[in-house]
Amino acid sequence: MNLSPAELAAQTPSTDGRVLRGAKTRTAIVEALFELFKQGIYTPTTKQIAEQAQTSVRSIFQHFEDMETLYADLVAVQTVRIAPLVGSLTADGSLEQRLAELQAQRGQLFEMVSPARHALATRPSNSELITKRLNDLSAELRDQLLSQFAAELSVADTQSAADSVEWLDLLWSFESWDRLRNMQHLSVEEAGRSLCAATLRVLP
Repeated sequence: MNLSPAELAAQTPSTDGRVLRGAKTRTAIVEALFELFKQGIYTPTTKQIAEQAQTSVRSIFQHFEDMETLYADLVAVQTVRIAPLVGSLTADGSLEQRLAELQAQRGQLFEMVSPARHALATRPSNSELITKRLNDLSAELRDQLLSQFAAELSVADTQSAADSVEWLDLLWSFESWDRLRNMQHLSVEEAGRSLCAATLRVLP
């Protein structure tokens, strides 16, 4: 049966409402996963996720093909959230100023992503999308170090500069930060100071 324009218009709000409710539920599920990670629950069950999102387990799989799809969505959301922070770093000023800016940026960034990174570490690396996003971030952070310390690296010979880049990349990685914070139990400020001190020894 053909519907009149008026009848079609009358149906649109309900259709839009279903779409909005679906999007709201999907967002709630992803946010529930973030919240569980913050609570230290790195391998939550679907029941825990559903309870946190105030929905049903069935609803999770109505919105996500499988758990890997849900985790990929979470990584995509986090990528968007950290983009302004990642892009906030500038390579201006003295070495002391550039180090201070790097310390502030990495401290905020790594503290923000820490819960999700810990959770992802408990999962098998079978998602190409998740692996790619993590690798892309690592590559971007490495490129930032090249810009941040371009002046110092430019005065060294090729081999010394190359060695320094590898050391810097290791020092300012999430893995190093995580060890300082969670294995050596340093505060955010102490971890940052330690990395800055090590950087001054590594630079040519």
